[in-house]
Amino acid sequence: MCIAATAIPAASLAISAASTVASIGMSMYSAQQQAAQAQASMQMQAQQAERQQQMQYQQSVHQQEQQRQNLTLQQRQQQQQYNLSIEQSNAQMINQYNQQVQQVHNDRAGIASRHAAEKLTYQRGLETSQEQARLNNSAANRVYMGEQAKINEAQKKAAFEQQAILAKSIGAKGSVLAAGRTGQSVGLLVNDVERQAGFAQAQELAMLDSTKEQSLINMEGTFLQAESDNQKAANNVSWNPADPYMPANPSLPNFINGQDFAIQYQ
Repeated sequence: MCIAATAIPAASLAISAASTVASIGMSMYSAQQQAAQAQASMQMQAQQAERQQQMQYQQSVHQQEQQRQNLTLQQRQQQQQYNLSIEQSNAQMINQYNQQVQQVHNDRAGIASRHAAEKLTYQRGLETSQEQARLNNSAANRVYMGEQAKINEAQKKAAFEQQAILAKSIGAKGSVLAAGRTGQSVGLLVNDVERQAGFAQAQELAMLDSTKEQSLINMEGTFLQAESDNQKAANNVSWNPADPYMPANPSLPNFINGQDFAIQYQ
């Protein structure tokens, strides 16, 4: 009875020890599991932290790249806008220049046309004046010739009349002397014949002088009339236009940035 009683506690002790060992083993295993889990958790956290840092870095790089691209795009747009404004300004200057050139061409054409018309009017007026002066001078010459012919005719007539008067006087003197009269009466008769002859000659000369004077007056009047008519014809001639002033083309515009542009005339 005593031996049996003693064996049972030993078995219990063994079981208890085994249980204790097992419990310790389980505790150690659990501790190892916890340690492993804690280490895995720490590794996971470290990996997550690393991944988060990488993601933050990549996000930062992406944001910087996006900002750079946005800035580049903005600068490009600004440059394009600036270039467009320059092109518009230069195009506006070209249009203004072309308009000014076209206006100068129009002004030149108008001036040239007016000058040609004025020149033609002057030339026609000058030719008309010269023709009228020729006609006036020709008419005056005909009057001169007519008056000169009158003078020549009067001179011829006076010469014939003087010869007739002289012949008549000689005949009258011969008749007186042939009558055989003597004394003072013969001298009186001869003197009377000479006096009448002298009177007739003086009358003929006076008529000749009157004719000459009248012809000279007519010539002078014709000359003055021709001069007056010539002056009137000359006054009707328009002024002789001088070469007109032609406006010059405008200077080329100063384009922005010194760019060269082809000037296209309208």
